[in-house]
Amino acid sequence: MAQKVSGKWYGVGEIEVAQATNSYLCELLLTQEGNIVTGEFNYYFRNGYFSNKVKGTFTLDSRFMHIQLVPVMYNRTVNTLIGVDCPMHGEFVLKVSRAETTLSGNFISDGLHQYTCAPLKVNFRKLLKDEPTLKERVDQMAKEDTTEEVVAPVAAAPVKPPVIETPEQKIAKDAEQKVRMRTNNLVRVLDVSDDSVRIDLYDNGILDYDTATVFFNNKMVQYKRLLDTRNPIRFYVHVDSVEANNDLVMYADNLGLIPPNSALMVVTDREHRYEVSLSSDYEKNAAVRLRKVQKPVLRTN
Repeated sequence: MAQKVSGKWYGVGEIEVAQATNSYLCELLLTQEGNIVTGEFNYYFRNGYFSNKVKGTFTLDSRFMHIQLVPVMYNRTVNTLIGVDCPMHGEFVLKVSRAETTLSGNFISDGLHQYTCAPLKVNFRKLLKDEPTLKERVDQMAKEDTTEEVVAPVAAAPVKPPVIETPEQKIAKDAEQKVRMRTNNLVRVLDVSDDSVRIDLYDNGILDYDTATVFFNNKMVQYKRLLDTRNPIRFYVHVDSVEANNDLVMYADNLGLIPPNSALMVVTDREHRYEVSLSSDYEKNAAVRLRKVQKPVLRTN
């Protein structure tokens, strides 16, 4: 009977980089028709379970399976609720022995992200039909971690009405959590004299579909905006007299077609005009600080 990759596969994924300690619990649920493979790639990482549809090919002569690009959580993500994905494709070889059947190989980032997203090595073992799926394993772990504690009854506390966040508030809250997960690289300190300053953001060079989120004083002011070479992202900020309160931070939502995420920021008031080149990636944000100075005194004869 011809060998196929149809079935349920389970393995632990390890990042191929020094000092990486976080593992991925991985599962493939595959169906093979001819040389076409479809199914699911599911994984559990840190505090989240993720499921992705997959499609690929299996070559019988070489026993090689290729899986098309799927999103995989970046290995340095601290909280998966606000993490970023790496686009990765799979390259695996089927090995059959009396002891076990395995699919061994790696999920590898595309060329645009190869210096950011390290390979994920996985040795999948074929499971029997009655063995638990990854979702069942995760649910079981959650049950084992839940303990019931008996406490003495206490007087009921007044019930507070639930705080309901608007979609806009939730987006802003999530974005403000994300930006704190990366370090800020202070590029320039700019002197301005007006209370209100205009900010223009362009793609720095050629249009490669960079998108960015911008924060001012730790508050989101622009969300996932496409950087263009001609039509800027334009907005105004109010400059505080306290210098530390005037930080503009650019957060890279992606790395575009040509990493890293790069932009040209033009800062303008009535007395000044600055052009600052910014660069950000999945580890650092680009920051510019505005410093309020006195307006020049005009002398009259």
